[in-house]
Amino acid sequence: MLRLPIRQSSDEILFEASFEPTTSAVDKLTKQKDIGEGEITTLRGKKNRVAIGVPYFENLISRLVDEGYEIPHEIRHMSAVSDFHFVSLSCSFLPDKDCRFLWARFGVELRAESISRDRLEEKPIAYDMFPSEVTSEVKYKRETIFAPELKFNIGAIDADVKIVEVRTQKELIVYKPQIFAYGINTPKAIWDFKSTEEKGIWGNRRDLLIVVKSPRNSKVKGKFFLGAEVEFNLGKWIPIPLSKREDKVVNREYNLSE
Repeated sequence: MLRLPIRQSSDEILFEASFEPTTSAVDKLTKQKDIGEGEITTLRGKKNRVAIGVPYFENLISRLVDEGYEIPHEIRHMSAVSDFHFVSLSCSFLPDKDCRFLWARFGVELRAESISRDRLEEKPIAYDMFPSEVTSEVKYKRETIFAPELKFNIGAIDADVKIVEVRTQKELIVYKPQIFAYGINTPKAIWDFKSTEEKGIWGNRRDLLIVVKSPRNSKVKGKFFLGAEVEFNLGKWIPIPLSKREDKVVNREYNLSE
């Protein structure tokens, strides 16, 4: 097993995006007799925000060599034509007053370019992702454990263990329900967040981890995509799908490798 401390993404914000109701959702509301135009205007003015933190990334093979680990035969064989990168992502959700996120999707589309900045036909893939599924609150040590094939092998801490020291708490990752990953071995890594009766979707969602496999000596680029559904309290809770308007913040690509 290869044990490395998890280096999380920065607290600095890469970008922040505001969502607004889709046109079809607003049209549907206007057909309801109990919804007035004044309420529709208020609904349009709501700003539900999602912020993306600055990613942390590093060449995983270089890190293992620096730490003195022996590279397994399988990985040495693949590294003749591929690089492996560790990427840590984070996102934050801030619903407006009288709003709450029911569902949110955060993902990144991967591509590679050569050192001369030419786009490569071969795309990077999410070789492994973590967490893959969270259906109840779970705690992990802030330590990445890789199996010999560079797959995540992080063990959960016993839920009955009482954490007393603040110092110890800072050494933990806490994932809250519900989180579902999608896109393993594809160029798109996606996490879906769903609210429950006990836990809503707000605040920070850190330590979304990917091992990216990319063409050797290429630079990995990522384009983030976002989706959400929010409930608005207009005398009663009404679910509304939200959309992110096209803009340069979301459409541009960001570096995900050195």
